[in-house]
Amino acid sequence: MLTGGRVGATVLVTFVLAKLLGPHEFGVVAMATVFITVAQTILQQGLFTAILQRDKLTPEHLNAAFGVMLISGFVVGGAAAALSPVWALANREPSLTTVCLALSPLVLMQALAIVPEAVLRRDLQFRTVALRTLAASVVSGVAGVVLALLGAGVWALVAQALVNAFVGLVILWTVCPWRPSGGLRLGAIRDLWKFSMHSASAGLGSMLSSKADVILTGLFFGPVATGIYRLAARLPDMLVDVTVRSLQQVALPSLSRLQHDRAAFGRHLTTLQHLGAVSGLPLLGVLVAVGGPLIEFLGPQWDGTRLPLTLLCLYGALNAYGVLLGPALQAIGQPAKLAAILWTRGILGVAVFAAVGALLHDAGAATQATAIALAAIGMQFAMNAASVWVTVSRAVGGSVTRFLAPTLPSVLAGALAAAVPWLFGALGLSLRPPLLTLVVYGAVAGILAGGVLWVTDRRLRTLVRRKLGGRLSWIPLSHPRTGRHVA
Repeated sequence: MLTGGRVGATVLVTFVLAKLLGPHEFGVVAMATVFITVAQTILQQGLFTAILQRDKLTPEHLNAAFGVMLISGFVVGGAAAALSPVWALANREPSLTTVCLALSPLVLMQALAIVPEAVLRRDLQFRTVALRTLAASVVSGVAGVVLALLGAGVWALVAQALVNAFVGLVILWTVCPWRPSGGLRLGAIRDLWKFSMHSASAGLGSMLSSKADVILTGLFFGPVATGIYRLAARLPDMLVDVTVRSLQQVALPSLSRLQHDRAAFGRHLTTLQHLGAVSGLPLLGVLVAVGGPLIEFLGPQWDGTRLPLTLLCLYGALNAYGVLLGPALQAIGQPAKLAAILWTRGILGVAVFAAVGALLHDAGAATQATAIALAAIGMQFAMNAASVWVTVSRAVGGSVTRFLAPTLPSVLAGALAAAVPWLFGALGLSLRPPLLTLVVYGAVAGILAGGVLWVTDRRLRTLVRRKLGGRLSWIPLSHPRTGRHVA
């Protein structure tokens, strides 16, 4: 719920900034952010995951991890700043140099946050983590909007990112009880490094596979197409963040506790995937329904964004089936398999997106963003199919059919929600202005998706009744048609 509040605040800020700014500003910051993300990924993945996964963790391990992160933060952050002109030259966008330089402190702030955040997540203190991100999102959002109103342009988005990281870092160190003490011990570093090497490789592969679309869009098409694609991708990404990725935060530490019981591990992973589908797929369907009036409301500078948005909602739905597989492989002690999957996807993505870039170099920005979205969908489908088989069938030893079957009601609910604009058109109903259309489409799609999900998903009804107990004793646990009792 706290993550939902954070994402809700972020969505509202994104709408306001998109209304005030345009694709070029969003594109420049997206191209700079993906460059900084490479540096941050180098820092985060290895030791962060090792702290979460390790059975026995001592203060020496935490001290060693913090010392390594502090040194690495200065080194990697300095390298990112030094390479900023090279990135600007590669993208043929001179303004990227100053934007990348301005964002380079994010690397050091990320390094300072890794160990205390890992400590809180290892202890399952997700309320504390979510409060931190919610507060940082609200404060940075206000700062970004105020600067945009004052005419700061692209620097409003830069300031938003810097304020978000700084406020989050201050809150994190305030609420985390752990403090560094003592020096670096090589033995502790070696203990963590054994696991973190494969995990860091998986993190770099994940970064390449998840950011190849934005990287190649910027390199081949420039900031306008990148801005259109990034806005279209950001909205589905936010919904996946608040739903499936919220479960991803819990998945690694909770699955790690079951790593020696494969049967219980498989059941828990299936439960997490079902919850992710229930919370994510219907909402993505609602976003498809409101996409048209939403883009119209943002203004003519975003013309051509609707189709990429629709396609990237489908991409987000496919992504909902892949988000939990990485933590599952890490929790079961097989990060090398995860690294192999992610690097395969990343290399394949670079090849596919580069081919699209070469073929459509002279096309319009909206067409270019749409082509990248189509390529991303095809790749995501192929790689997710392989990843599910490797993780569920080979690594866990479970049934792929049993893993996927509980999510079918959510697929149906999302598809029916997405069809609401078609339903209104078939009935000859037309609404104006776009804000009213957005509200009506969203309400109808949400009610339709929720009703269908409730009627068809027995697992959901059982879960709700078990959680709420006697307060909802009137909810039947039997199927509405067969009459079979769920329990």
